[in-house]
Order: sequence, then structure tokens, then C-alpha cells
Amino acid sequence: MESILNVERVIKERKEFREKFTDYVNKLYIRSNKEKQKEFSDLRKINLDTIVESGIFYVNEPVELMIPEYITLLEQFGLIASANNKPIYSQRWVIPIRDKDNMVQALVGYTNKADERYVYSTTDFYLRGDTLYGEEQLNQAIKDGYAVLTEGITDALHIRSLGFSNIFANCGTRRGNINFLRLNRLKYGLIRIPDRDIAGDKTKRTWITDKYITLVTPPQYKDSDEVLKDERYIELFKAYLNEAIRIMREEQFIGDLEINFI
Repeated sequence: MESILNVERVIKERKEFREKFTDYVNKLYIRSNKEKQKEFSDLRKINLDTIVESGIFYVNEPVELMIPEYITLLEQFGLIASANNKPIYSQRWVIPIRDKDNMVQALVGYTNKADERYVYSTTDFYLRGDTLYGEEQLNQAIKDGYAVLTEGITDALHIRSLGFSNIFANCGTRRGNINFLRLNRLKYGLIRIPDRDIAGDKTKRTWITDKYITLVTPPQYKDSDEVLKDERYIELFKAYLNEAIRIMREEQFIGDLEINFI
């Protein structure tokens, strides 16, 4: 009985924490420079509507994170570095990572001007290795019976911008056991799009479910994000992904299948 009460308490605390975090992020978004969304759209060649719908915003100076009513919560939100006690985001686009209830559970800051392109926040109720970017689509993916999984968040954003849903990305490089227990529940299976590098080779060995299709990108590109920056490949990519979804839903095969771009 005590263990059940403890679980209920943690669930309640997590919900309250994420509600506060979501309110805070919404305020940051409202105050942010919306012209920077267009800049991100042009930089990554992802349509602006997708950037707006994903709630991506820009932090120019760390002081922008200092909303008075949330000052005491910034450390819990993972926005204060333990090494120097300073905010972790400056001159970065910030991408909210949401849970299945569409509440913010963490943030990742992106820049193309530093060696460390992605900086993740760390919170008490966020397990990076066992979290998928796009979890707000998880219930729909389970209902539809399939999901598409990429290695990078910008890959997922780019594919989402083509009109596809049920698109997810790993948060980092580690394979999360919880992630794959959930993905293995899918009726039809998983469509995985690994990168063309050493990490991608590991992905192909470890991203295993009972039923999956591997969509292999053209050899001259590292990942699907790079492919989709080339307008010549957009319609071809959409056709291959639609075909993978069709095969998965109509043929309901068991095992694995690899589909290569021509």
C-alpha cells in the first residue's frame, strides 16, 4: 500500500512540475523574437508553420530566462549550469520536448555556431535516454499502429513539415529500453531512418522491434535532414515514406525490411 501511495505521489509531483514548466516556457515563447523563427526556418529549410507549431523560440541573452515568478524554479527546470551557476542558454534556438499530455518535460537548445550544437536541460522528471522527441503524438501513433523514428530532432521536424505525423526522434544517442518497449506495442511496426555514419550503424544494430522497416537515405547524404534540404529529393522522399507506411499497414509483415532510395 505504501509503495502505491509513493507512486501516486511521484505522478502528482511530476504533473505539477510539468504544468509549471509548461507555463514558464509559454511565457518565454510569447516574449521571444518571432523573426528568429523565420531565421531558423531558412537555416534548416524547414517550413515556418512547423517551427511555429513546435513552439520553437530563440534566447539571445541569458537574462531573457529570468522571469521573476520563476526565478526559484530555474535550477529545477535544468536551466542553471551546476559548474558555474549560470543559465545554460544564450544565442540558441530552444526546442520544447513534450510528453504525451503535451506538457513540457525538457528543453534542448540548438545553435549552428558552436561545437556543441545541442544542449539539453536536465530535470528531476526527465529521463533523456528513455524519452522520445514527439511524445505528444504517442497516443495517436499507438492508435494508428505505426511510428517513424529518426536519430535527430531536426530530422523529425523536417519530416513533420512534409505533412507526416507520428514522427519521433531519440533525445541523444543512447537506446532507451522504455522507448522500445513502447514502440514494440505498435500494431504494424516501426519505420526507422538511421544516419549514414558510425552512429547510424549502431542504430541499425540496436533499434530492434518485432516488426520494422529501414528507410535508407541516398549515399551522398548523412541523414534525412540533409536529404530534405535538397528540393530535388523531397517528393521522392515522401513517396518512399508513404510506400513504407503502406507496406507496414497493409502487408503487416513480421521481421524486417529495407527500402533504398534509387
